[in-house]
Formats: sequence, C-alpha cells, structure tokens
Amino acid sequence: MSFEIRDGELWRDGAPFSVAGVDYHPSAAGCRIWTDWDPSALRRDFRAMVDAGLNTVRLFLFWRDFEPAPGRHDPVVLDRLRTAVDLAAEAGLACVLSLLTIWMNGQRLELSWRPGRGFFDDAQLLERQRAYARRVALALRGAGNVLAVDLGDEIANVDPGAARLPRETVAAWQTGLAETLRAELPGLLVTQANDASGVLGAAPFGPDNATGLDLIALHGFPTWAPVSIESTSCYKATSLVPFLVRYARAFGVPLVDELTSYGTDEATTAAYLRAATASALGNGAAGVLAWCWQDIASTAEPYQQRPGERFVGLHRLDGTPRPAMAGLRRALRAASRLRPGPRRAPVALYLPERARVDGGSYLDTGVGTVATFYAYLLLKRAHLDVDIVAGDLTGYRLVVCPSVGHVTLTDLDRLAGAARHGATVYYSMADHLHGFPGSDLAGAEPVDYTLLAAGREYVEWDADRWAIDWAGAGVRPSVLSVTTGQVLGRYPDGTPALVRNAVGAGQVVFCAAPFERQLDVPGRLTAAAWEGLYRQVATLAGLAPEVDCADPDVEILPGRAGDPHEVLLVNHAPTVRRVQLRWQPPAGRPVCQEVVLDGKDWRLLAGPRELRPDDVASVHEQPAPH
Repeated sequence: MSFEIRDGELWRDGAPFSVAGVDYHPSAAGCRIWTDWDPSALRRDFRAMVDAGLNTVRLFLFWRDFEPAPGRHDPVVLDRLRTAVDLAAEAGLACVLSLLTIWMNGQRLELSWRPGRGFFDDAQLLERQRAYARRVALALRGAGNVLAVDLGDEIANVDPGAARLPRETVAAWQTGLAETLRAELPGLLVTQANDASGVLGAAPFGPDNATGLDLIALHGFPTWAPVSIESTSCYKATSLVPFLVRYARAFGVPLVDELTSYGTDEATTAAYLRAATASALGNGAAGVLAWCWQDIASTAEPYQQRPGERFVGLHRLDGTPRPAMAGLRRALRAASRLRPGPRRAPVALYLPERARVDGGSYLDTGVGTVATFYAYLLLKRAHLDVDIVAGDLTGYRLVVCPSVGHVTLTDLDRLAGAARHGATVYYSMADHLHGFPGSDLAGAEPVDYTLLAAGREYVEWDADRWAIDWAGAGVRPSVLSVTTGQVLGRYPDGTPALVRNAVGAGQVVFCAAPFERQLDVPGRLTAAAWEGLYRQVATLAGLAPEVDCADPDVEILPGRAGDPHEVLLVNHAPTVRRVQLRWQPPAGRPVCQEVVLDGKDWRLLAGPRELRPDDVASVHEQPAPH
C-alpha cells in the first residue's frame, strides 16, 4: 500500500501526507449510494472536491447492501465499490472506507437478518463480519488510493449495551478484524471512528483501547460533547477537537474524520470549522475530514426520521459553496505548515491508568477525563505548551495530574520518578481515599473528610484567590495535616489547601481540592482567571511560556514542522482580539508585536531567529494562505 505510518506521522509514497477531505454521500442518493447507483454523480463530485483543494474522500459501506443475506455478498455492489474507489483515484483522491456501517445520522440502517444477534459476542455474526471484510479487501486489491479502512462508524451505537463491554472484548474485536483485512491487503492502515465519549466517557471504544489500529479516528461535535460547552461559538467548542487530538496522540496517530457544527447558521458554522480545523492540525492531527460535502436531496432513511441531517453540507443543494468551505480550504491548504514539530513540550498532562474507567460502584468517583479536558484548557489559557502523556514522564519539567479520583501504584511510581529526576509535579485530588497520592508525595496526610464545606469556599495563594464549588464537583472536602511539606495556599478557615513538598531533585505541589473538575459548569471557566494557579505552579518549576500574551482565549502553538521558529495563533473567541505577543528568546531581550485576529481565526507568525541583547528586531506576520 502507498500509505504508511512512519515515526508517528502519516506518509504517502515516501513523503508526509496531511488528510484534507470530506465525508460523502451523493446528494440525490444519500445513504442509498450503492443501490441508487449513479457513477456520473460520483465522478462530478470527486472532480469538484479536487478542484476545491481536497485530497481525500470518506465513503460509507452500508453492510446491508453488500451482504443482503447471510453469506451472500452482492457482486454488483462490490463492483460498484471498486468503481467508486477507481473514480476517486482518477480524480486524484485518496479514500477512507467505513466498513461495517449500520449506524448513520442517529438511526440504525440494519441488516434484515441480524436482529437478536449481538454485534460483538455472537460467534456466527463475528464470522460473517470477517467473511465480509475479506470479500471487501479482495475487491480493493491493487487500489493504491485506499488510505485506510474504518472498521465501523461510531460502532458503539450499533448495540445499546456496547458501552458496557469489557475493554478486552473490544480490543480483540478490533485486532481480529484488522488482521483479517491485512491478510488480504498487506500494509493496509486500519482505524475505527468514535465520538467524544471515547475520551470523555467510560465506553471501551477510544484512543486508549486502540489495540490493532494504525490511526485513531475522532469525531468532534460540541453539541453532543459530555461536558458543559455553552455554545458552538464559545471558547470551549473549538478547543474540544484539539483536546481530543492531543489525547489521542498519547496512544497513536489521530485523524479527525468527522468535523462540523449542528444547529448553527452559516456564519457560526464557518467560524467553528475555521478555528477547530486549524487548531486540530496545529495540535497534531494527521488531517481532517469535514462533514459533509453537500446537502442531501434524498428523503429516504435516515432522513425521513431526521430531516435536519439533510442540511449540514459544505455545499447547498444547488451545489453552491457555503461560507464554511472557504475557511476550511484555507486551513487544509496550510496543513503541512500547521503541523507541530518533533520536539516535546515542556509540560506533560498525565493520564492516570484509571482516568477513563467508571466501575459503577460506591468506591468510584466517575470518569476523570473531564478534569483532563479542563486541565488542558487551563494550560492553553496560560500559554504553556503541553503533551498529553499516558506513560513515561522522563524529560518533562512540569507534570500536571488533575483532580484524581483513582490512582494506582504504577501512577505513583511514574509521578515519583518524575519528581525525583527534577520535575515539578502538580497533583490535585478528587477523592480523599482512592485519589490521595500518599504522604511521601503530598507532604501531608489526611485526617478526615467533612461534608461541611463552610470555611473551604476558596483557595488563597499569596494575592490570588480561586473559588471551589465542592457540590458541583460532587466531591467532599478532606481535612489535612501537613507532614514534610510547606503550605503554599490555605482555605478561609486557615487549613492547608496547597502544599509544596520536596521529592528528590524535584517537588510536588499537592492541591487538596478538585480544582479542574469543579470547572465543568456553564460559564465558569471564562468567569475567572483560573489559569493563574497553573502559571504560579509553572513559575515554581522555573518555566515560562516561550511566547505569551495577556489574552487567554488566544491559543499559542510554537514550533511548526516546516519552520521551528513559526508560531500558530488561534483565536478561540468569537470576537476580534488585539493581542501583544511577547517572545522570550533563550538569550536577549523580549520581542513584542501587536497582532489582530478576527473571531475564530488563525495566523502563522515567524518568530525571532538570531536575536542578541542589543539587536533591534521586528517580528513579521506571515500572510495567511488564501
């Protein structure tokens, strides 16, 4: 195959490749693409995609069309699949093919012969899946433009109980199907697309359970995110997909294969796609597939039940582009310049082993990745460059482990090792028993818990004060006694809330409050300068942003793949922002420049290269590609 993963990046024919594409149903046929067959429509649309600067199309293989009866694979439909892939190649498009498509637009386009059979545990159905995968793979032999096969679009929705499957069952299912496909198509890249619950929920489908997969496919729709995203225009909305990308990078190579907004006007959709696409690419996505190419004229299922799904295209029914298309094209054309460079960030946002596990017992405090999301946002708002890390922490200067509800011995060994080797470890606690890191790290020990939050309404550190919503976090306060640590911050009643403890060559800053978890309330994140706590901890670590500004809504991403001196700026606010950027070179005086960013817009800037203390230097804004 011409596509491969090399050094954590997607390559094609020996060169880095950035996916720039769309999800596709032909407008007239909709989800009946394989039965209401119209190759002329595909040829026309594929050529239009290439003319728009795109290089990839995602097609959905509705299983019921390919195997209308058990063991009977329709040769006509299989020929149509190969024709579609060849037409895409003729136009100059790579293909992502979603294999076991049943779930689509909120409805199951079900096999007539499946009812009563479990998708993941019925032995006969599993064999039918493997036989179908083999037959599709055979039909694709010799096609050099198949970028990847997606095992199934949001496959957890096919069976209502799939979210409660053992993780091992899902991993084995993925690995088995991937091996079946690769047995017929050696070198084939395999992925599996999931919604945000694969990161922010406890379902076993997600980046941290992607055994056997080559790419980790992500969907980002703020409307359905299981966190409090106030609107599509808000700061958090366009920060969601970049967070999912950073999370997935801890486990593999992320690909955003569905991205748009629902229930928004054309201007809001355009703004959302503009900022979310640029930030996703800037945070390391292998590419973006936007949902979807054109509005749907078809009124067949699933549109008969969900007619609103017909009108989220990048083009209207008459084929004219919506405003979102221009912003999407601009970001995708610049994808190679937006990609991050190979260097690691100075800050690690650590994922405890059980961060995405909710055992459902009285001992558990729920899924912890909501706190990870808010820690990511706080680091971004403090302009601290961050990697999300699930394993070894060696080499990071600051490690952030937020609102922990369940810590394991492996987690504690990793955190202690990082501190002993000189890192500053910030650790906040969500559960006073199973989330407590031990007195050796915390420099304190628990005395008791209390249900009375009076006197613990905020944390005060020097001149700064941050409110704590214990009830909103669903956490009860703990009472601490300091042992080897030094008190940095206190509650109003004078009891310790923040403790600094020397560990080896480094230190641990222990926060007894669920600082990040309690931010998941509409309007709370941007109502106060919560990121100030992270800035103070970074100062203790001797760490300052490489590039900084006073506006927390502007994301700053230093170090691009094409030019390590370039900086990507993304304005996640819906309004125009005028910011004073401040570069701090390794040697020499800071360099400042004023930059104006439209709402939900982005820019690449060339930073200082060889500044000396006595230089008078300017920093030139690079024109955005149009």
